[in-house]
Amino acid sequence: MRDPTALRLRVSALFALVLALCLSCARPYQVGDHVLVEWGDEGHVYPAFILKQKSNSFFRVHFEGYPARWDEDVPLPRIRGRAGQSPPHPPPPRKIRLAQARAEGQEDQAQLGRYKPGDRVRVSWRGSVYRAVVLELRSPTEFKVHYEAHEAAWDEVVPASRIVTTP
Repeated sequence: MRDPTALRLRVSALFALVLALCLSCARPYQVGDHVLVEWGDEGHVYPAFILKQKSNSFFRVHFEGYPARWDEDVPLPRIRGRAGQSPPHPPPPRKIRLAQARAEGQEDQAQLGRYKPGDRVRVSWRGSVYRAVVLELRSPTEFKVHYEAHEAAWDEVVPASRIVTTP
């Protein structure tokens, strides 16, 4: 014969396990949900809401505070969860800043902030162009660079005007 106490313990443990699994399963995202979405190449998370479910793993989202032209189809991994009461509002992504600057006729000013450490650039120096790597940002308009195939003694801080943007 089976021990009724042991059987009761097993049933209780099984019930607790099923209850825990049910509570941990969140409902899937639905149209109208306010979510946090990774947007832009800086990795920031922005509040958005789901406009349409394109497939099981793609959603059309609208980023709060931005025009509809910036709506995107995003894969499920870029959705970082549901937005809370006061979602974060990081600065606009670089592509938005560039578009705003173009609209205001300040494209050159917007380009200044586009480089980050590790970026490969071409730098004009005494009439020639040399390949370099950005080491650090000294200011919005100055970058410390290391010239490829040269010693560290040649590293220097260059103004953005010396970084060649044409191919």
